[in-house]
Amino acid sequence: MKLKHSLLFIALLSTTPYVAEAGETSTHETNALEIANNTCKFDIKFASMPKQKNQNIQASPTVSMDLTQFVATQTIKSADIASNVTCQHLVGHSYTGSQQEWTGFIDSGIKGLIKAGVTDIQFTKVGADDAAYKGTLDNIEYVFTGDNGGNKQVIHNLAVLDKAKNQVITLSVSGNEKVTQEIKDEYLRLVNSFKP
Repeated sequence: MKLKHSLLFIALLSTTPYVAEAGETSTHETNALEIANNTCKFDIKFASMPKQKNQNIQASPTVSMDLTQFVATQTIKSADIASNVTCQHLVGHSYTGSQQEWTGFIDSGIKGLIKAGVTDIQFTKVGADDAAYKGTLDNIEYVFTGDNGGNKQVIHNLAVLDKAKNQVITLSVSGNEKVTQEIKDEYLRLVNSFKP
């Protein structure tokens, strides 16, 4: 059985614009958080205490997906910056890392943004020389920009495929374009703290 959409679920979660609620941000850096629930295991350091959501998706009678999402926010220059880390563990089917799978992943992310009302979407793939992630796992880094009702957003993304654990981990940092440099700085900090 082929699952063309196996990487697609994560793209919807990782690229949907996140609106921070008042009072949920913090300016202190938390200690490294070890993510370990069932199968998703990695270390990462958030800039504030993240909120966690878990979901199980039954894709077919024999294939399911365990999703864990962490969202941490901070306010810089009166703009909210959201750090979104999602782990997608597939059960009953294996990721291939094929070009078709990655293409479907990006397409799904764009569809997720459109569904959320984002217009004027631009996609930029980050080249190897400019990549923040220096690890050995299969990955893709990319940037989305778009307009969400007059709120021009910048979203830096890294998707890492860990075939041994049959999971995809996506790290995204987003916010208003007026803090573009701060978004990039937080993205670099988050990626550098990530230990699969």
